[in-house]
Amino acid sequence: MKKLLYLAVVAIMMMIADTASAQWTDIFNNPGGSTNKAELSTNKAATIQWEALEQNLGDVKQKVPTLVEFTFTNTGDKPVMILDAEASCGCTKLTFKREPVAPGKKGTISTVYVSEDGETGIFNKSITVKMSLAAPNDVYVLKLNGNVVK
Repeated sequence: MKKLLYLAVVAIMMMIADTASAQWTDIFNNPGGSTNKAELSTNKAATIQWEALEQNLGDVKQKVPTLVEFTFTNTGDKPVMILDAEASCGCTKLTFKREPVAPGKKGTISTVYVSEDGETGIFNKSITVKMSLAAPNDVYVLKLNGNVVK
């Protein structure tokens, strides 16, 4: 009985190996061609590329709103989405769309910086962005800096 079970397992393993070998042969002999057999996929991960992670505004007038946009391109083969974004202070207001950005397309986080009452001098603000990407590439810190003048 054990010998019969052993032979059955060996036969099944040989059929699986033969099928896999035929699929590999089809892939190598017919690249890009259409077959009725299963084909391997690269399963490329979703990725993005920011145009800039930091923007220097130079001199900005006290209490005058300054618009800044941070733009990224979806460089992967799957849609990506901004899940959340949070500014380091109330002087930085954010807007962004919570909808998927298709491969090859651009997404944007817009921010308006307004210095607080009486504030002058150099400022450094940050925006933490949570994306629908695999860790550790799912969180980005965008930086905004400049100098507030009267």
